Amino acid sequence: MELRALPFTLQAERKALWKQLLAMCFIAALGGSAVYWQFQTVAGWFLLVVGGLLIPVAVIQLLPGASSLTLDQDGFHVTGLYRRTSYRWDEIEEFGIYYPNLKTAAIGFKSPASKKPMVGFNFLPDSRPKSLLMRKSREELGYEAALGDIYGYKAEEFAVMMNAYRVSQTRPRAAR
Repeated sequence: MELRALPFTLQAERKALWKQLLAMCFIAALGGSAVYWQFQTVAGWFLLVVGGLLIPVAVIQLLPGASSLTLDQDGFHVTGLYRRTSYRWDEIEEFGIYYPNLKTAAIGFKSPASKKPMVGFNFLPDSRPKSLLMRKSREELGYEAALGDIYGYKAEEFAVMMNAYRVSQTRPRAAR
């Protein structure tokens, strides 16, 4: 795989963002219908409020620059809702793929693994403090953190690409 020159920015998949918006509209409409027809009023209000609150979030994600991944010589920067989180290459141990699953501890129900693989990553020991959530995520899924999108790539290709950039940017300067 040939690596692109750094820096560059990948935009979130528009199709996935539109699906999220449609899902939130459906949830709000379902809740509104339940309230209007006085069927499951409490659940209807819950769905209406949740869907109504998440519709603007989904719309904002569709705006230019709201959701992206920027790779540069120092690391990578994930932008979501115009909020940027940065990670240095020298604090990442590995990238890999995982299949997310949902688990409800209260009732002991675990859904089958998702068919859509995602890209996760682990931090090097002592590079960042490990929160309870990070430790639990590594225990359940094998990765401490994840990228929320695969930016138009297949998950396997994306993980390989991210590992290649990590390796190329963490080699000693003379070896580059």
